Amino acid sequence: MTKDRPHVMIYHGDEGMRCEGQNRMDANGYPQLPSYGAARPPGLTSMMGGCGIAGTMDVTGRKVCGEVIARMLTTMNERENGLGAGYSAYGLFPEALKDHYCLQFFFDNEEAMCRVEEHLKDRGDIIKEEKVPTHHVPSVRPPYPLVWRYFFQPDPLSRSYLVRGLSPDECVVDLVMGINGAIPNAMCVSSGKDMAVFKGNGYSYEIAKLYDLGSYSAQMWLSHSRFPTNTPGWWAGAHPISLLDWSVCHNGEITSYGVNRKLVEMNGYRCSLLTDTEVVTYLWDLLVRRHGLPPQVAAFALAPRYHDQIERMDPQSRMLAEQLRTTYKEAFLNGPFSILVGRSQPEITMIAMADRKKLRPLLFGQSTDGRRLFAASEECAVRIVEEDAETWVGDPGSPMIATVGKGLVRKGTEEPFKGAFE
Repeated sequence: MTKDRPHVMIYHGDEGMRCEGQNRMDANGYPQLPSYGAARPPGLTSMMGGCGIAGTMDVTGRKVCGEVIARMLTTMNERENGLGAGYSAYGLFPEALKDHYCLQFFFDNEEAMCRVEEHLKDRGDIIKEEKVPTHHVPSVRPPYPLVWRYFFQPDPLSRSYLVRGLSPDECVVDLVMGINGAIPNAMCVSSGKDMAVFKGNGYSYEIAKLYDLGSYSAQMWLSHSRFPTNTPGWWAGAHPISLLDWSVCHNGEITSYGVNRKLVEMNGYRCSLLTDTEVVTYLWDLLVRRHGLPPQVAAFALAPRYHDQIERMDPQSRMLAEQLRTTYKEAFLNGPFSILVGRSQPEITMIAMADRKKLRPLLFGQSTDGRRLFAASEECAVRIVEEDAETWVGDPGSPMIATVGKGLVRKGTEEPFKGAFE
């Protein structure tokens, strides 16, 4: 353990409260539900309903206060039930740290923390470590995991990676998969450069207070409020789900989860977060980072057009569409969904899209000066922070894409492969 670090104390609260949480109400009249930390919850619990997603970015690179995204998300409070909420921030860290991988963890005990540190030291260098500041929120249900981050530089020449010849990114993927799948009571919840995820088991307003989001500023924010379908409510399973610089916020249900999971596992990913959103995150990493597909092409592979629509495309687009449907048939996301996807490499980018039938709500917005872009489940989330914003709805399965420096690259109303052949 690092010198001068205080002894790790994880408060597990009243056991009776944890067992009888579903019959209790908090001070605001919201139901108290069972809470779990970094350890996988026993069994599966689910409550049917919808989720809220919201994102914003400044395309000129100026910082946006965390209070903005918290207002966007919390105004959609009817879309959540307290089983989880979270925020991802991009363009967050100072110059000296932004080129290092920021590994942010949930720990349930000191033993898990020690095992993770030894795992990291065997595979690279810890540049800096620190406790992620959190604030006591009486309504957040225990147990509370310790939230800790390491700025880390993997060593591809270490004995763990040298034989396999892994790149730094692949070293971090291997590291995250190993920790999340094999070290009990520890979960790596984000692992990218110049970004971090702040999430937990609670309502969106509680998680915003817990991490004091108003004290942070970032170039892009994504957020999610939870109403889980077929998955448990627990700290590490709350959205955003992240790997490397990717983070995904998802409203809906992926009914093709089984075949999607087989595809990512055949490509070396390990699923351990008990949520269909996990495979969506790994699919974006597989298709874009590892296979080199442009984001709009990867989006088509995940939500392809129908065959009769493909037949009406121009010859070049039709050939590509048919090849994608054949090559990536196991990546096709079936079921209702709307997703927000963020990445920081090579530039900070927001991708927002709905399924090919548009069974889940999603709209986009832009400030009158063109600097600020938005995506959300409901228009009220945009209007509460930018009353005069221009708003529009994208086509089913067509992504809105925006990047810092370039601005709005796609509105989500273009032909699927526009720009892909340039």
